[in-house]
Amino acid sequence: MKKTATTLMIGDQIFATLMLGGKTLVSVCKSNFATIDEVVKFITSAAGRFMGLAQLSIRNKTQGWTMNIALTTTAAPMRHSAPQSPAAYRQASLF
Repeated sequence: MKKTATTLMIGDQIFATLMLGGKTLVSVCKSNFATIDEVVKFITSAAGRFMGLAQLSIRNKTQGWTMNIALTTTAAPMRHSAPQSPAAYRQASLF
């Protein structure tokens, strides 16, 4: 099986969609990403607080490749003494 290169260049047109339970949380078309990590950080930040197993689809229109990434999130335990920031509820990991 031939491995396809999944590199990014700053000018590449990227389509990214994050889905959870069959529903689209965020869908963007953007350029100026240097790495896949930047795409993941951007899309999870745009999605806001969510919990569960989500599917991130990244398509590089310029180079012609597509990749899918499973993201899992867990909620931080609630503390009644102080309010939590939204970032405390979202913890994305790639696997």
